[in-house]
Amino acid sequence: MRPRGRLALLFVAVLSAACAAALRHAAPADVALLAPRWPGTTVADLERGRTLYVLRCSGCHTLLLPATRRPQEWPRLVDEMAEKARLKPGERDDVVRFLVAVASDAAAAGR
Repeated sequence: MRPRGRLALLFVAVLSAACAAALRHAAPADVALLAPRWPGTTVADLERGRTLYVLRCSGCHTLLLPATRRPQEWPRLVDEMAEKARLKPGERDDVVRFLVAVASDAAAAGR
């Protein structure tokens, strides 16, 4: 690999790591927020979605913070990328629930 290519990969890795560090973890309040739409969701489900989002999505691009999109936009965006990210249906659901929860929390807080 040429030095320029290595530098570009390093840049993407640093940006992804910074975004992952800024990506908050799931909380019980997120579970309560999702209960009407996805009853039975647990903090563990949301954390699994966060982990999948960080690991699978950062392989191709810098992660978007959930608050950069409206909650209702995330399912479509994840669907568009699910095949590339090799997300199985259950994994896709975990990622969507995590992103919707955090984006909903941010929208409610006016961020």
